[in-house]
Amino acid sequence: MKNAILSAKGLCKSFAHNGGQIHILSHVDFELYKGDFTVIMGASGSGKSTLLYALSGMDRATAGQVIYNGSDLVKMPEKGLAKLRYTDFGFIFQQMHLVSNLTLFENIAVPGYLNKEKSAAEVKARTEKLLEQMSISHIKTHLPSQVGDRR
Repeated sequence: MKNAILSAKGLCKSFAHNGGQIHILSHVDFELYKGDFTVIMGASGSGKSTLLYALSGMDRATAGQVIYNGSDLVKMPEKGLAKLRYTDFGFIFQQMHLVSNLTLFENIAVPGYLNKEKSAAEVKARTEKLLEQMSISHIKTHLPSQVGDRR
């Protein structure tokens, strides 16, 4: 029997609004297994982002459990969640979240420099490789405001 690396049991998320509650997630059960490719689909406003935020510990669930590698993220202290997000989870946001006064190279390299296990040379090499893979090495010295939508 396969063990889920991430699961939600009875996951709920509500927000206070105008003296009442808006229920975004209601008793969601979810399991993700190593090697799975999972897609979360739904209409705009249906709670997809809220679910992902709750599953990753970026936002606290109102009720239920989120179990990742045996730990309940709902009960985990914020410092533990921050470390987990840094070491185990990766995020690609719908909107661009770049530091406006850093170049594209610097924005990509910052997480690597925060990881004390890598040398500056290793971080630089990895960043250069990522820029090449994304075909943006020619604009690596640009600030985010200098890079337009190139569709």
